[in-house]
Amino acid sequence: MPVEPDRDRLLTMMRELALTRESVRLSSGRRSTHYFDARQVLLDPEGATLAGRIGFETIRPSAPGAVGGLTLGADPLVSAISLAAWAAGERWNGFLVRKDAKPHGLQQWLEGPFIEEGAPVAVVDDVLTSGGSLRTAIERTRQAGGVVVAALVVVDREEDDGRARVEEVLGGAPLHAIFTASEILGDGG
Repeated sequence: MPVEPDRDRLLTMMRELALTRESVRLSSGRRSTHYFDARQVLLDPEGATLAGRIGFETIRPSAPGAVGGLTLGADPLVSAISLAAWAAGERWNGFLVRKDAKPHGLQQWLEGPFIEEGAPVAVVDDVLTSGGSLRTAIERTRQAGGVVVAALVVVDREEDDGRARVEEVLGGAPLHAIFTASEILGDGG
């Protein structure tokens, strides 16, 4: 399946629907002159389809059997990639990592089909800034027995040493970004 036409169209959608050029406060508390709300694209059926196919093809060489991430940022991407894998004849179950353990029942950190001990998984997120969400998802997934073989984000903001912080906990597994902030901004800022 050709990824480049999909990537070009997804880039256009990110610029038109996800990018806001105004002063905003990020989750880190820092202010920025731009904001990427990737969910505006990932919850659109066309955007979800494109991101799912690109994400699937990007992390496919790492051979995960499941894909997941920290709720809420990763939710639409997890579903999109899992569906793209299914369309390609592969079963990659999706799972979501809670921000807090479920306070009742089995008190789980992960929701979705159980990840068996030693299962290869990919962890995803919408936007990478400081890396906190992705690091949490990686750590919780490992605690549940998953072996993280790859990570993927839709947008790497290229700030706050986020990439380096995530690569540190990945221990050699690849970290992929569909886009960098500079690609989407198209003007260096």
